[in-house]
Amino acid sequence: MSSAAQSQKPALQGVKNKQRKAAKVVKHDPGSFQNSLLSPIIEAGDSIKGDFDQYLKIIKEQSNNLDFKRYSETLCELLIIGGQLVPGGILTEDGLNPMCLFETDEKPETVRKHVEVFEKLKRRLKYLERAMENSLPHILQHINNWTELQNLKLETFIGIACASQLLPLSVLSCLNKDYLVKEGASLRFITQVFKVYLQEQSIEHFTHSLKKAKLDGNLLLFFPQNKRSDEYLSRHFIAEGLQQIVDIHKNKLSDDAKKLTIKTLNTMYEDEEKPQDIVAYLKNQMVANKGWTESDIVKCIWDSIDFGNKPDQMEANIKRQLEYWSPILEVFTTSPKTEINLLCKVQKSCYEDVKLMKHFRHAIYCLYQGDVLSEAAILYWSEKAMLPSGKAVFTKQMAPFIEWLKTADEDDSEDDE
Repeated sequence: MSSAAQSQKPALQGVKNKQRKAAKVVKHDPGSFQNSLLSPIIEAGDSIKGDFDQYLKIIKEQSNNLDFKRYSETLCELLIIGGQLVPGGILTEDGLNPMCLFETDEKPETVRKHVEVFEKLKRRLKYLERAMENSLPHILQHINNWTELQNLKLETFIGIACASQLLPLSVLSCLNKDYLVKEGASLRFITQVFKVYLQEQSIEHFTHSLKKAKLDGNLLLFFPQNKRSDEYLSRHFIAEGLQQIVDIHKNKLSDDAKKLTIKTLNTMYEDEEKPQDIVAYLKNQMVANKGWTESDIVKCIWDSIDFGNKPDQMEANIKRQLEYWSPILEVFTTSPKTEINLLCKVQKSCYEDVKLMKHFRHAIYCLYQGDVLSEAAILYWSEKAMLPSGKAVFTKQMAPFIEWLKTADEDDSEDDE
């Protein structure tokens, strides 16, 4: 057989290779989507006015025929402002939604109906929540173009929706743009949203949402540059009847200062600073952070102590660390109340850290030996101030030490007699 014949490849006879067709490109046409969705709503005229059940029914029927997922952000704009938002904050003029948020009245009960429409649609169309989170920043960036009444409706809608956990408060982050902040538009808007939220939910609920949105430490960003101070923030929110916001801001500042203090204490310990220098630093912190008590300082000290991670060395590490820190702690435990607070802090730390739990009694004994904790404080804590966390475990663990303290106290009393 020749080499040419050997190199010849077999081929299928009578088979034609079909050329793959290119995927059909569907033109993005939000205008057509708007017209199709709103046509039956506009045609209904006055018969649908104020009838949110019928309004929702029409939208749901249209979801079977239109690509809601593709145009989900357009849908959100139609629900809120009635049309599509084009660059410059201008609405498209044709076929506006007569049942949108901006076109109905500003009464809270009416705005709540709009929130309910969004909630019911979101249950059916899971992607609508993300779409609304993406759409609202575009709408909010033009609050300086909307009328005072339109902004009031928008503020109420966002306040109710956020309080109902339908939207996160982080949608307000876009309002820290300079052109909105300098005229006070951002501050007016978030203030009203906060008022509505707190009418719906507790301060604890609001605080959690604010922290989750990472706004608790950034409230000053919504204030004009020349008014961006803690003092002005306090004056503004107190005048608006929102003392709770001032308290949240102050607590955030205090928490940040405590974290910095703990970090500094770690550094000072690693640098082998003298105890008297650490005491001087902590006294300065009490002066700088008005309102700090001895209890705040001793908690910072305790949180800065590193007992290590090796279980077999834990007892020795506790003894070594508390021998160093006890002279410092002693300076700031001048009252029974501070001693009790320290005992509760140690109890909580040992309950939350498995490695420390079985060494709780040893830690308390070291603090007692270091003259940080008195017999009276330990006995009072064991009888009346022990926290529920791990109470049974620590009561059993401390029983011999408590009994010893009581016996020693009785012996001292007999000697005095």
